[in-house]
Amino acid sequence: MGKWGKYKKKYNTKWEGKPGIKDWIGRVPNDDTKVMCRYCKCRLRAHNNDLHRHAQTSKHRSYAGPKASAPLEYPNGLSSYNNMASFDIPNVLHPTAVEEAVKRWLLEDTPSFDHAGFVVGDLEETAVIMCKSPGVLAGVPFVDAVFNELDCWVQWKYREGAELYEVPCEVATITGRARRILLGERLALNILARASGVAKKARRFVQLAQAHNWHGEIAGSRKTTPGFRMVEKYALLIGGVSTHRYDLSSMIMLKDNHIWIAGSITKAVHDARRVGGFSSKIEVECRSVPEATEAALAGAEIVMLDNFEPQAAKDAAANLKDLFPQLIIEVSGGITDANITQLFSPCINVLSSSTLVQGYPAVDYSLKIIKPGHDPRNPTVTMPRSSSMQVDPITSQALINSMMLSGDGSTTRVVDAQGLVQEPQGLVQQPQGLVQEPQGLVQEPQGEELETTTVIITTTEDNISIMESTEHNQS
Repeated sequence: MGKWGKYKKKYNTKWEGKPGIKDWIGRVPNDDTKVMCRYCKCRLRAHNNDLHRHAQTSKHRSYAGPKASAPLEYPNGLSSYNNMASFDIPNVLHPTAVEEAVKRWLLEDTPSFDHAGFVVGDLEETAVIMCKSPGVLAGVPFVDAVFNELDCWVQWKYREGAELYEVPCEVATITGRARRILLGERLALNILARASGVAKKARRFVQLAQAHNWHGEIAGSRKTTPGFRMVEKYALLIGGVSTHRYDLSSMIMLKDNHIWIAGSITKAVHDARRVGGFSSKIEVECRSVPEATEAALAGAEIVMLDNFEPQAAKDAAANLKDLFPQLIIEVSGGITDANITQLFSPCINVLSSSTLVQGYPAVDYSLKIIKPGHDPRNPTVTMPRSSSMQVDPITSQALINSMMLSGDGSTTRVVDAQGLVQEPQGLVQQPQGLVQEPQGLVQEPQGEELETTTVIITTTEDNISIMESTEHNQS
């Protein structure tokens, strides 16, 4: 028996509540004399001095990174909106790539004439972007690029990554020439709707991991929308999860078809290593523990347990970690926010799900041109409104002047749903036998036929209705 076995040092549950240790320590399945560092993916002797020495090593601190400084309410260190202060996520985007994508999208939307733009002209206007359903704001750099290309200016009222749950709310204002604002309207809203939907879904997965104190990493997949991958992968980062590999050049992943054609896992891994060199990690998709073992022995750094049942995945991961402590274990296949909690295990490093980029509902946004005295949520209705339909002086004067006298000299009364006559100064009750003239109230002459048109204006939450009726009276 070795020296360490003779001392019988074992895992102490008190370490799970000890500052400086509790955030990264984990049990090693079937071995109480060892502990696992969730950040470095390594094993240590179960001794207090060894744990503290390991926490001070440069390797541990570099692997921990932002996780080590995560606030206590997020002990698992997974990226979240509150933990992104040390990151500047938009800097991950290549400015030229964003600009080229935006130019391509704008040209797709308006390849030749903008006939509707001819109607609105080039007067300078201000528009507001409204968020009308709950979501996580994402896609800001792309929307900025859209309107920058159209010589418009965007001012945001929320930081990207903000959770927009009190809706409807104003998210941003845009200033520029009317025609150019409307040229970018649909493209900008499409970007926001989809990016915010991805970020909202990702944020939900992160919250579940935090609630269960799981220290692994959640990742999207490459099953993105053709031509829109950059936005969807960026939105995953805003939501707080990993993008997984961005494309086929980002990492070597050997899937079932590669292995079947190559002839074996070992041959596929060796051939991939020959061309990928030391700088490329190799991941192998596996359907069983023996396949994963072969992949690890052949030199793969990552194995993906594909379409395993939750308990089978956790058992397989524990067995593989026992044999290969440095092996990164990913579980994938059929993972949603409804079942992901069943896969939280200290031996599983990565949980990847295609629902993050395929199964997200879009967030509802709209853009409205701002007009003084109008509600941007319903610009066709003037503000303020009441049950007696108080009309602003300009609208009142326009109604009275346009509806008061017809060409044949007949008169019109403008009343609201309460039976009150509309005056430019407000609503007043008219005495019987009197009608409203542009100059005021006059007595109708006796013995003549009077044709009177009554216009009743009513308002509801959604629209305004106008009803007319004509009366012929002999005085």
